[in-house]
Amino acid sequence: MAHPDDPELACGGTIAQWAERDRVHYIIASCGEKGTWDKNAEPLAIARNREKEAKTAAKFLGVHRVIFLRHPDGEMAFTPTLRLELAALIRSIKPYTVVTHDPWRRQFHPDHRAIGFVVIDAIMIARDWHFYPFLKEIGLRIHRPRELLLTPSDKPTFINDITANFDKKIKAISLHRSQLRQLPEWQKRIKQRALNDGKLGGYKFAEGFYKMRV
Repeated sequence: MAHPDDPELACGGTIAQWAERDRVHYIIASCGEKGTWDKNAEPLAIARNREKEAKTAAKFLGVHRVIFLRHPDGEMAFTPTLRLELAALIRSIKPYTVVTHDPWRRQFHPDHRAIGFVVIDAIMIARDWHFYPFLKEIGLRIHRPRELLLTPSDKPTFINDITANFDKKIKAISLHRSQLRQLPEWQKRIKQRALNDGKLGGYKFAEGFYKMRV
């Protein structure tokens, strides 16, 4: 994901489910140092605080590990090493499922679009021997994830019931305290999206994903 609060906002209920039975890793591309409307705020202080909040929320959900790549917030599209970094991490962690932003969804933040496309590229590099042969030389053998889930999606093809974990998702989002003032009526919006996705699957609350073939 692009920013420290993106995992919980996008799919915190699903993360809580997975963490009950398996290891979940976060890879956060930036520290979100531009994530404030306060013109007098110090970006480095914002980054430190947001990393702390992300670790707290991840621990609350039961996430195994949080990895920060610390690229500049708002500049994901101009980071030439990012797909290689992500490919190397995919080969190292060997995930069954990868989740990222849906880059085809109409959304405002350019980092979300960029990360979605970069993750798709990184999976291709991770699964095939002939991309970046040096990865093999340093012991990072190919790995093909079984699933790629894009979220939030305008056209979800996989609806996951989070009714039992919806309150946990809300609590996890609330742990990103520095961001709540910039998310007006966030609880109402999150609840409505979960209700809308739930209707698609016959559940009270759900999170929708577009499942992409790897």
